[in-house]
Amino acid sequence: MGYNSLMLWKIDGYLVIPHELLHVLAYRLIGKRCHYRLGGHFVNALEPCTFRERIFVLLLPLIVIGGTAFTLLFLWAAIYWWVRFPPNPLTYFQVAPLWHQSLWVAAIILLLYSGSAVFDVVIVFRLLLQKLRQQPPDQTDDDQTKWESPQEAD
Repeated sequence: MGYNSLMLWKIDGYLVIPHELLHVLAYRLIGKRCHYRLGGHFVNALEPCTFRERIFVLLLPLIVIGGTAFTLLFLWAAIYWWVRFPPNPLTYFQVAPLWHQSLWVAAIILLLYSGSAVFDVVIVFRLLLQKLRQQPPDQTDDDQTKWESPQEAD
């Protein structure tokens, strides 16, 4: 890796700190120990987790960040409709108060930041596919027709 690649990797590590801290929070909520180094890209579990716990840990950042973003966006839209701001965006930004514009900006930034959970969603899909592939062996029709009730067995 070149110097620029290492620098971008390090900057990216600091950008995802809130995302990774939500993973740490998820481990704490389920009572499992984990290790995270500030600026790192991963949180390492120090104890084994069940399938459901792994899904929870992986999806908590997306739920928190995405949920906050959609809540802010809904709040912005409800106030926009209630106050009846002008539909023209240029006029809106001239007339609307700064706090209302900030709601929209914060919602957009959080929606974009929720993209940091893309790889977590991919991992969840892989885990679900792996779980679906671990089906019990199929019973043949012959085995099903050989079944007898306890009264017939006597």
